[in-house]
Amino acid sequence: MQTLIFTSDRYLKALKAGCWLYNKYFRPTWDHDTVICGFTPPDFELPDNFRFHSIGDFTHYPFGRWSDAVIKALNEVANDVFLFLLEDYWLTRAVDMPAIRILYDYMIQFEYVAKIDLVGDRLYAHGADLNYGTVGHLDLIKSMPGSPYHLSLMAGLWRKDHLLRHLIPGENPHQVEMVGTQRMSHDRDAIILGTRQWPLRHTLALRSGNPDTEFNIGDLDPGDVEVLRELGYL
Repeated sequence: MQTLIFTSDRYLKALKAGCWLYNKYFRPTWDHDTVICGFTPPDFELPDNFRFHSIGDFTHYPFGRWSDAVIKALNEVANDVFLFLLEDYWLTRAVDMPAIRILYDYMIQFEYVAKIDLVGDRLYAHGADLNYGTVGHLDLIKSMPGSPYHLSLMAGLWRKDHLLRHLIPGENPHQVEMVGTQRMSHDRDAIILGTRQWPLRHTLALRSGNPDTEFNIGDLDPGDVEVLRELGYL
């Protein structure tokens, strides 16, 4: 199993706290590959269980070519099924690891599943089928083609080939989500699922999208905030 964490040079500062929270709350009991996909390697040491993969020169991928960078990373390092995160998706509580494993195995078995949302994004999407089925202790829900942000970039398990079919060069993240949703909504060969249980919880540390703003720490455990401040990560 694999986690891909996407970042850019302007957002590298979010990695220190993000990696610390990831290692506290995401604890797989199986072999796991965690890859940070970015451009310039950070000037600080990453935890031993992380590896950095450089996509290339940051200046070659302006905001309007965000999709190009993701496409390149997927072609170079992604497994068939992987967990998609951004660097400022800071985990706020223990992840339901048995659920992650169940959903991963489900996607390996059913190749028509393009994504399984791990947060509440699909649960609260308009028009979702809330009674799609069950697997293990999880209630599966199906995102309907007319739902907004059908191709949401919130934390989720993705099948690489399906995602690559709906990513096109020359799009920024907003276009990927909005225009990409229209493309994916017409795909009769793939479905998007979620769960009622919300196996993973995270905050958006740079909620405004501006890397020069202060970190959003309102959803973090106060004890975590104290430790992160002591470590100099905030």
